[in-house]
Amino acid sequence: MMAIMRKTEAGQQALQAREGGTKLPVRLRTLLLQVDGQKNSEQLVQLAVSLGSPAETVDKLLELGLIEPLPGSVVEPPAPPAPSQREIAAAAMATVAVTIKPAAPTPPLAAPPVVSTATVVAQTAAPVATPATAAVDDTQLEDIPVSSKLPEHLRPVAALMRQLVEKHLGLKAMLLKRRISHCDDEKELRLALVALREALAKASNNAQADAILQEVYTHLPMIGLNRAKTF
Repeated sequence: MMAIMRKTEAGQQALQAREGGTKLPVRLRTLLLQVDGQKNSEQLVQLAVSLGSPAETVDKLLELGLIEPLPGSVVEPPAPPAPSQREIAAAAMATVAVTIKPAAPTPPLAAPPVVSTATVVAQTAAPVATPATAAVDDTQLEDIPVSSKLPEHLRPVAALMRQLVEKHLGLKAMLLKRRISHCDDEKELRLALVALREALAKASNNAQADAILQEVYTHLPMIGLNRAKTF
């Protein structure tokens, strides 16, 4: 049913009440203000949704007796037209045609391919690829832990650098992550830190890279490297 909606007397009084327990919720009041005796129920539903209220807000106003259909404006949706005799007959014929459709013929079996003796010899002589010789994607290589040769106080720093690579650079920086894992002393770890900083700067900017590496700098200050020139 789609009808033009208007405010009831109770709806008019609810809009005038601004204090006390009879004050309407904001969503109901906002939609009630839009009821002007010209919009139908479907238009009010669309308006309620556009204002951020649920579609059931219109039904709530009806349930509270704040709005009502304008007399003579109720429009029932038209009933679907009944199928004609010609359409009924065509549908019946289509059903019969599907029912008696002949089964598709079984295709003949394909003849097996002819393999020459030379082909068999060539395939036998060809070397078989083994997992050792097959190409391996860098992203599938086994993850290598931090080097045990690295001084113990620097191992957490290397682990932190590996985490930053995973978080901000992803799989594309797998080689950088492996480089950090292979660091055996402080010098190699500092050089890896320079490479990490450059990769982060390319991905964002210098200031962002320094902000990401701030905790690393706390444990591994950039002493002994020409930071201005390198960065």
